[in-house]
Amino acid sequence: MYNRLRYIFLGIGVSFLSHLSTAHAAETGAGMSGSADAVEEKEVKEERESLFPNASRNLATSHFTWGAEFGASIDLSGYNTSTFNVDALFGYKNNYFKILGAGVGIHRSFGNGDNFIPVYAVARTSFSRNPKLFFMSMKVGYSFNTIGDSPTFGDTNAQIGAGINLAMSRKFQSHIILAYEFRHFNKRHKYIFDDRVNDISLATISFGVNF
Repeated sequence: MYNRLRYIFLGIGVSFLSHLSTAHAAETGAGMSGSADAVEEKEVKEERESLFPNASRNLATSHFTWGAEFGASIDLSGYNTSTFNVDALFGYKNNYFKILGAGVGIHRSFGNGDNFIPVYAVARTSFSRNPKLFFMSMKVGYSFNTIGDSPTFGDTNAQIGAGINLAMSRKFQSHIILAYEFRHFNKRHKYIFDDRVNDISLATISFGVNF
């Protein structure tokens, strides 16, 4: 009788210990799963926001960036100086700035073959350390212009606009920019258009890629 009771209590003890071990393993697994979910959620939050679902983190650890843009400018002043534009840019980047640097372009008018070669400083930022869908773009510089049969003269130009991030990966990012641009002509070019004209306004759209 005594031995039977001893075996019964021994079986109950073994069963209880087995139950505690199973419960602890399940709790540990749940904790690990929760930790993995938290890490995954953090990674998702750190992804760069864009119009496309395959957004990723910042491009690279380097602070150097370069890129190219293609686009067009529409003359809003009616002087037939709408252009097709190709630009190259390079400079510095960090969490605040997509680019802080310089650029050069070749802008050729559609109708009369006038050439505009702007050299400018450029800054693009979303004003935030965190990735944003939209950013602001600013350019200011000097343009070497050949208009009609006149020699090449220098005129000032500037641009301000808003950009939208498109597809991006760890190696590149793409964007589209809508901007307002103006060109200020000196007196050697003013007579070609009209003695009353100092500035020409343009609406600009460009598609670009940065590496």
